[in-house]
Amino acid sequence: MSVTIRLTENEEWVDFNVPTAWEDMTLEYWSDLSTIINTHQSGNKLKKKSLQEKYSDDDNLDGILSDIDFKDELRLNRDIFCFISGLNKDDMKKVEMNQVTNVINTIGVLTEEYQPKGITSFELDGEKYLFPLEFLKNNTFGDYIESTQLDMTIDSMKNGRYDVLPEQMAILCRREGEEFDEDLIPDKTKKFKKLKMDTIYEFAFFLTKQSVKLRKTFNMYSERNASL
Repeated sequence: MSVTIRLTENEEWVDFNVPTAWEDMTLEYWSDLSTIINTHQSGNKLKKKSLQEKYSDDDNLDGILSDIDFKDELRLNRDIFCFISGLNKDDMKKVEMNQVTNVINTIGVLTEEYQPKGITSFELDGEKYLFPLEFLKNNTFGDYIESTQLDMTIDSMKNGRYDVLPEQMAILCRREGEEFDEDLIPDKTKKFKKLKMDTIYEFAFFLTKQSVKLRKTFNMYSERNASL
C-alpha cells in the first residue's frame, strides 16, 4: 500500500510503501523489522527487571513499570516508522502524530498469526520450485536429520528466526527434474532470501508438519526393532 505523508515544518511530501500483508514483504525486510522489535522487547525486560529488584518494596512500582512500557512503546513506534518510511529521527519529528499512528496501525496486521494455505510449490524469477515431498518419502529419517539439521532449524523457527530457512529451501526445494548439486546451494540461498514472507511461512509450516510425521515413523520403526 502506498502512503504519502507531509513534513509539517517545510510542507515537503514523502511517499513510501507500507506492507499490509505477508506477501508484501521479503524475508530480509521482515528480519530487519523483527530485529527492531526484539531489541526493544529485550531492553524493556531488562529495564523492568532492574527496577523490580531496586524498588521491590515501593508502592509506586506498578506505576513506574507502566511508565517504562509507555515510553518504550513510543520509541518502538518511532523506530518502526523510521524503518518503514526511510525517514531519520529528525525528519520524523516533523510528522503529525496521527500520520504515524495510521502507519503503525496499518502494519499491525502483520502481528497476527499466519494462516497457512498448504501450498507445495512456489515461483521465483519465473521458475517453479517444488517442496520436497518426494525427498521426504525416499530418504531415511536419519539421512534427513543429518543433511538438513532439522532439529536446529525447528528450534530457530520456534524462536522467531526464519533467516535459517533460505538455506534449507536451497537444499530441499528444486525445480521439476532438478538433481541435487551442493555447489549451487550458496547461490540458491542468496536467491531465496528474496522470497516473500508468505512463502517462507508456508515452507516453515510444511517443514514442521513433515518433521512430526517423520518422528512418528522413526519412533514406530525404533520400537518395532527393539521388540525383535
